[in-house]
Amino acid sequence: MPLKLVLAIAFTCSLGLSVGAQSSSKYLKTLTQEGYTLYFINPISFKQGKARLVPDFTFQHGETKPKVVDIKFSLFTEAPAREMEYLSFHAGENKLGQSEGSELMFLEKAKGRWHARFTTRIPYPTLMEMLQAGDELEIRFHGPAMSLAFPAGKKWRKASEVIREILLAEIVTDK
Repeated sequence: MPLKLVLAIAFTCSLGLSVGAQSSSKYLKTLTQEGYTLYFINPISFKQGKARLVPDFTFQHGETKPKVVDIKFSLFTEAPAREMEYLSFHAGENKLGQSEGSELMFLEKAKGRWHARFTTRIPYPTLMEMLQAGDELEIRFHGPAMSLAFPAGKKWRKASEVIREILLAEIVTDK
């Protein structure tokens, strides 16, 4: 996805969310557009030692079930992460899915830590499996120079329960 498009979507989301969005919960925001609803799952931090991965999720729902979910995430590490091969998502021994493609949005160093911001995509059913996994979820970052695993914490467990119930009620799954 071209960087200009990503930035346009991010700007539109932040502007729309701050101006006229309806809050379904403190974890999920929706914005009604012509012909579809934009869903934004607020960032939640996953930690492993001193490293952190903070994803947010955005997707559109119109007349049919969503096909893809855009993930933008910040990765905070001691060494710079300039590239990502993919993210994978696990619940115990079960692999729930993995991301498709990636783009580095920026890389900077602040307070002795590297902050990389990436964008990628996953299939909508993978998001639903991640929400179902609750605190058993583990997100794995796979890059050419490093691989890191980030287990879910209490915040993800609480958020995933609420978000999943809302999405099951609002998203038409039979089309």
